[in-house]
Amino acid sequence: MNFKDAQLQRCYDSNLLGSDDSSSDCDSVRALIVTHDLFLMLEGAHSPRVHEVLAALLLPESRTELRRWYQRHGAQIDAAAVELREQLSQLAGEKLEQTDNLSRERESSPLN
Repeated sequence: MNFKDAQLQRCYDSNLLGSDDSSSDCDSVRALIVTHDLFLMLEGAHSPRVHEVLAALLLPESRTELRRWYQRHGAQIDAAAVELREQLSQLAGEKLEQTDNLSRERESSPLN
């Protein structure tokens, strides 16, 4: 992944190389999300850097890996990660979460 902004590139590269799980096929998405979260915190949602990372996450060549990232079995995500997933889903025009797990949870709910 190549960014126009040098700070984005350094952050992405350091997170890509700093992965604890070298066997993961979602390393680039994880590095993009960490980079997004950092610049969102530092510069806010309207930052050009944040928008550049969002664009990278939504590239056609990133889409399969992005879906895999959100569909990982047992993935635990916090409220900020859910918000990012919803934003990306809306921008991508598709649901990125694993819907079959949601169906199973609803079926096992005591309300059903």
